[in-house]
Amino acid sequence: MRCSLVALVVLGVLPFHHALVLQLTPSIQRCLSESLPAKALLAGEWDFGAGPAGNTSVEVMSQTGNVSFHKLNLQSGHFAVSAQHAGMHYVCVKSNAPCMATLNLRTALEVDDHSTVAKKEHVEAIEAELDRMKKLAVHVYDEMLYMRQRSDRQHATNASTRGRLLWVEVLMMLVVLMMGTWQINYLHNYFKKQKII
Repeated sequence: MRCSLVALVVLGVLPFHHALVLQLTPSIQRCLSESLPAKALLAGEWDFGAGPAGNTSVEVMSQTGNVSFHKLNLQSGHFAVSAQHAGMHYVCVKSNAPCMATLNLRTALEVDDHSTVAKKEHVEAIEAELDRMKKLAVHVYDEMLYMRQRSDRQHATNASTRGRLLWVEVLMMLVVLMMGTWQINYLHNYFKKQKII
């Protein structure tokens, strides 16, 4: 694809409720880029204003060059596409005559009028994304429960170890006292036999 691709704005920085106005130069394609996760929905409207009819094109494509939407010779309209793969997606407009193009782009969560985009494949994409988010939330919750169980087990192990060490220390103290008493008695008896005391 040999066209001059000008990435004007990364849409993640701009508020989506404002339309973007582009000054088009004849035969030069201008593009807006948006980073989308897989299965995300990108919707938008375009309007070429009072420019000459029959000289316009609107195209939505992924970073790999796969075109998911293409319309020729329409002064205005709307589109809604699902991202097949995660990555940058481009909305490109082109006119063979100088004109002003207005683009209003939204992601799936920012679409106000769902009747324009509520096609089966888009609903399935949103459901797939919601299902993925639900699975991720369940995974995080399970991980938290597992970490709490490990923490509880470690606390129980620490308490048990402290209790056992206390008993070991008491037993060692008793053994030392018994050995000391025995040694004192033994030495006392030995000295008595030797008639030293």
